Amino acid sequence: MEVDSDSGSRRLALIRAVRTLDEDKTIASPDKIQRIWDLLSATKNTKLHAVEENILRWLFKHMSGTTEDAEHVRRYPLTWTVLSHIFPKIPSQTLGRSLASLRFVSVLRKTVGDITTARKRPSDSPVQTHGAETERTKKRKRDNEFPSDIGELRTPQGCIKSATAVFAALDSLFNQGDRRAAPDGPERRVGAEHIKSLFSSSSEETRDIAAGLLLTCDRSLSVLESGISRYQKSWIGTIAALWNLRPHNKEDSIEFARHMCVPACSILSRLRGILDDAPVMVSSSTVKDRWVRQLEQLLGTYLIRPIRHAFATTGNVDVLKTALEVTKRNLGGSAIVMWDVAARTPRDSNDPKSKAEHSSWTRNAFQTFLGAIQSLEAPFLNQVVTQILDIAIQADSIPDTATLRALCGSHALVPGGTRWDLIAQITACDPDVFLMEHTLMEIVFDRISSASSQDLATRETIVTKIILPLEDAYAKARNLSGFIKKWYDLLCETPRDSLDQMIWFDSRIRDRVAGLLQGALTSTQLLRMLESLESLDDDSGARLIVLDGICAGITEEEFIRIADPVVFSKVFERKTYDHLSSPILSLRWRIAGRMTSWETSSEVDRLRAELKPTLHRILKKGALEDPETLEAFACYHKLWLTNHSGGKHEADLAKRTCSFVERITSEMKAKKDMSTLKPYVDYVFRYLPRLTELPVQESNNLRDLIVDLFWHVGQQFRVEGDIHHGDLLRLLLHNFDCEDEESLIDALILQPLDAVDRAEAKSGWTQPKSLSLLSILLEFPQGAFTKGRRKRIMSSWKKWRSAITDRASKDPQFVEVVLRLLIRVMQLPTFYEGMEFDDLVYLSCYMVEPNKTVLSLIERLIDLTLRQMVSSADGPSQTYLSDAFNFVKTLEPTESVYPVPLMLIAKGLVSAFDNSASSKAHSSTISLDETAQKLAQMVHTNLSTFASETELLGKNQQDESSLLLFSLTLNGANCVTEARNGKPIKLSDDTITPLEQMSASYVASGTDIGWKLRGFLLRNCPSRYHVAALLKQLEESFRVADEDLVCNLVDAFVKTNDQTTKGQLLNELTNTAKLTAGPIGPVLAVKRLVKRHADPKAAVSVGSNQDALDLATVHHRLASLLSQAESTRHFKYLTDTLLLLLDKHASSMTQFNIETTLSSVVHVCSQKGPKIQTTKAAGEIYDRLHKLVALVLKRHRLRLRGHFPILLAALGALLTALLADPGSSATLQAQSPPWLVSRLQARHAERFSRLLTLICEPSAASVARARSSELDSATDAAKRAAGQDMFTTVELYIKLQLQTTVPRDVRKALEPGFYSVLDVTPQGCRRVLNESLDASGRAVFRSIFADYKKFGKWSGV
Repeated sequence: MEVDSDSGSRRLALIRAVRTLDEDKTIASPDKIQRIWDLLSATKNTKLHAVEENILRWLFKHMSGTTEDAEHVRRYPLTWTVLSHIFPKIPSQTLGRSLASLRFVSVLRKTVGDITTARKRPSDSPVQTHGAETERTKKRKRDNEFPSDIGELRTPQGCIKSATAVFAALDSLFNQGDRRAAPDGPERRVGAEHIKSLFSSSSEETRDIAAGLLLTCDRSLSVLESGISRYQKSWIGTIAALWNLRPHNKEDSIEFARHMCVPACSILSRLRGILDDAPVMVSSSTVKDRWVRQLEQLLGTYLIRPIRHAFATTGNVDVLKTALEVTKRNLGGSAIVMWDVAARTPRDSNDPKSKAEHSSWTRNAFQTFLGAIQSLEAPFLNQVVTQILDIAIQADSIPDTATLRALCGSHALVPGGTRWDLIAQITACDPDVFLMEHTLMEIVFDRISSASSQDLATRETIVTKIILPLEDAYAKARNLSGFIKKWYDLLCETPRDSLDQMIWFDSRIRDRVAGLLQGALTSTQLLRMLESLESLDDDSGARLIVLDGICAGITEEEFIRIADPVVFSKVFERKTYDHLSSPILSLRWRIAGRMTSWETSSEVDRLRAELKPTLHRILKKGALEDPETLEAFACYHKLWLTNHSGGKHEADLAKRTCSFVERITSEMKAKKDMSTLKPYVDYVFRYLPRLTELPVQESNNLRDLIVDLFWHVGQQFRVEGDIHHGDLLRLLLHNFDCEDEESLIDALILQPLDAVDRAEAKSGWTQPKSLSLLSILLEFPQGAFTKGRRKRIMSSWKKWRSAITDRASKDPQFVEVVLRLLIRVMQLPTFYEGMEFDDLVYLSCYMVEPNKTVLSLIERLIDLTLRQMVSSADGPSQTYLSDAFNFVKTLEPTESVYPVPLMLIAKGLVSAFDNSASSKAHSSTISLDETAQKLAQMVHTNLSTFASETELLGKNQQDESSLLLFSLTLNGANCVTEARNGKPIKLSDDTITPLEQMSASYVASGTDIGWKLRGFLLRNCPSRYHVAALLKQLEESFRVADEDLVCNLVDAFVKTNDQTTKGQLLNELTNTAKLTAGPIGPVLAVKRLVKRHADPKAAVSVGSNQDALDLATVHHRLASLLSQAESTRHFKYLTDTLLLLLDKHASSMTQFNIETTLSSVVHVCSQKGPKIQTTKAAGEIYDRLHKLVALVLKRHRLRLRGHFPILLAALGALLTALLADPGSSATLQAQSPPWLVSRLQARHAERFSRLLTLICEPSAASVARARSSELDSATDAAKRAAGQDMFTTVELYIKLQLQTTVPRDVRKALEPGFYSVLDVTPQGCRRVLNESLDASGRAVFRSIFADYKKFGKWSGV
């Protein structure tokens, strides 16, 4: 009653204040509005609205004049804030009539005119008092954010604040017009029409309002320091709604061009950073994307599409010319923006004439834009043309060939230079521009030849974006031979001494010719082309370049038969090339190498005889820096391959090859530059190992040479230095030919192994180059480490362990490499000479570093070694384990703690015995219980010490060694608990309390060890932690990055509590915890509890029934929370839990749960869905919803009998969300869910299509019944049942296509699903579907059904 009394008194105070508004003339209007606002915002809503109407009349009375006071009221932001507050309180029908009588649109037009007229406030301008006393005004201090001074309101910042309030008021008004007083009730419809009529009654006023507001949007980008923000999200949508309410006529597009085009293009060009301008700063990228999308739709709907429609009927684009003329102040940016929209305007793919119409429209629009921008200055013009062509390529709206040819002549091939980027774009648009104009092609080719001295980037552009696409175009035109001849002519025109510097020498040109040759030429055409090359007398090397490309592309027998004799006669037969440069000469040996794979043995002998003198000279004396030497070596290797094995020249070829490999090794020993030798080493390691297979002398010699070369490359290998040497070693060791050749692997590993295990007094482990030796050993495959080698490595380590430890103390990287090698060795059982437990102790004591990686490596090595011993039952293992047991028994703390090495050994021993099936064989030697008890004692001692030194440990939170010991102690505690079957480690209260404080401190600082400590306390002190304590801890999981930490915490609690407590925890989490936002712990705990609940029928426990685990209720609660999720992470875990319940606990789910699942899908896809607006939210949420519906169809199909309407509702919601286009002003998009910030893609359409096939083509398992007649197929019955209802989904799909544009890839992805629906739909239902559609819908259905009969219907073949 007190509350009602207080509310009534406030309402009464508001009524009195409104009645006395005009009584005191000394109070300024802003002060009166402020007072009204204070009272109005404190008053509760009632069904009475008379006082709101009085406020409305008073405000418009003081806004409608032309005086400065009226302007002040119009500009004052709080005026419009009051209006936005009272609009919803007045019924829409009454509100519409009142606003019409108060001339709302005229006042709004004046207001927009005011806020688009900004001026700077003079520094000495007095504050407006409106007749009030100066002293009184000065004493009054405002604590609100609305400026009230007229001078401040006239500034640009003041205008934007006023505009913000105006937009809010308009949003409130439009929402009032759309409010549902009753479902499709007359009051709502009449009220909405009243409000719409305010703006549709005067086209001119509404036009000026929309234009002024759009101009304000443009200015806000400059005025607001942070750019657009989330408060401006609806601005463009409001403007679009205003423009849409105008009475439309055939002059709409010209009106839009004159009044809306300039600010719209300006905003888009600034937001997108067109013409190298940096995009304006924005505080919300989501709002920016929404503005860009809505403005493009606005331009497309009201400017470009009407122009295109007029062009299709009359053939003129006068309105487009007008739009370009009015935007001449920003002509470049406006032209790019409008062309982008025009080029991307989709055509009707179902209309066969639309392609020609689109081509005609593109040609004329492009010419119009190109003609309009000719007045721009040259550099700026070039940028605009470049971006326009980029858009044309991306949108696949290519201008006609004649236009592009003229563009090339006027802008690209200018007398003062060549714009290669523009030529590249023209080539990408249409290569026929050059192919169909011989003169233009000649000019381009000549300029390419003269561009060889250009910078590297320009040369790259010319080759990749001009020459290579032109090659493809020639091949597509079946005239590749024409390109090759022209290429050859251009090479012949080049001076001999600079031929290898020309662009035409680029290897990619030859590679592309090779790739196209056999597909673009017939054997006859190839013969004619080779004959034409043969008839020309050339000694410049051009023929070698062209023939290299041709020969690289010949693989078919027919082409080889034609090319081989011609190439041999023109390249090798009595030919000398002493005058050519090395890069050109190298092509001769490449051609020869390819010919060796073409020819018979006798023809190869002929080729070898022709090449032998020159080849021998090059291999013996040729400079290794010359490309010719490398290619000659490769040619010689290929000649050996043709004679391998058993060829009559094999011995000589092998001898020469081995001699050259010896030369490479000698050069490397002489410390020659490795960059020169790398190509040779790469070739040897890549191709020569296959020649070492046969047990002949030459193969053995080559094997020894490869091993020697490998060793010397390894000498230069540094882990911390050049990684290329390591790549060379891996190239050989991972070579398929090398891996299968055991003798080669044995020879390769022998030298580094000998270097490590030296017999001299010095240790090979600690020499200056030992790090590279050990790294080389690590590169060998596991199979190379035979039993003997493993024993040798471990024995060597034992022998030199003291020196190794000394080196390790100075080099952390050395420690890691040594440990990795020992782990590699011990991965297989290795019992080396003198093996004893002391080795493990020594290793853990002297190799441990305060480094997490090193600690994990040592832990792994200890685990491998001890598991090996436990799994063996022979005498040495018994002795080893006995020593280990005795060692652990005698362990004593150092400075009141057990250090890391001792903890590692004790933990490793307990873990090895606990996890081994062979541990019983050693029961006489070692007692697991005693060892576990000792480890428990060690853990207890360490934790007690940590607890007593809480302050010291807290100060050293960044001390890695302390954290590592603490973490290892907690791991040891978990190991003890597992070994003792869950028996806890008893701690005193004096120890537990500090540990709890430490865990809270670590969790607050974001250190993961805090969560491990909490898990330990839950596992070992269960009596201290009840459900409330765990819930409190879960609420602190804001900064958890590793989900396993929370899962381990839940596991620790579950293992130490009974079923009743588990049920209580789950009920508390689902009833009281915040599962939709905030910390991730509670929702993750729910998922973990459901996953651990193995027996869904285990609801009966010791406790009462209310504590039982009722999974059906849990499912219902979680499903109801889906639409409230505030992050994708929470939504993911909620859906994961629902999927677990529906799948793993299907027998616990009731009919109500299935319907709740489908209803939650509908709710998520509605306007009340999750308000998650991150970049990838739409796709992730849709995928999760698809999984829910798919699982219902797979696991609970039988529950849908007689309940198909709820399934159809879910499918309809998913389909509507799939086809919705966010930001559009259409009715369909206005109903889209909040999380749909970006349009869904074709992959999501594939998922929806899969749902349809699951329904219409069910698996036998999903529809199997306990009892069924042998004469009745369950799948057929399910198909018949689906056919009676699923046609409504097709009906919805057709209606949605009429409301929005569906991308082609989405339609293609949906086809299989809807074809399966039509498969099961009987003829009667198809007739009903056809009759339920209007004329447009029936046309769409005819198209779909025709495609179905052609492509989708099974024909029985």
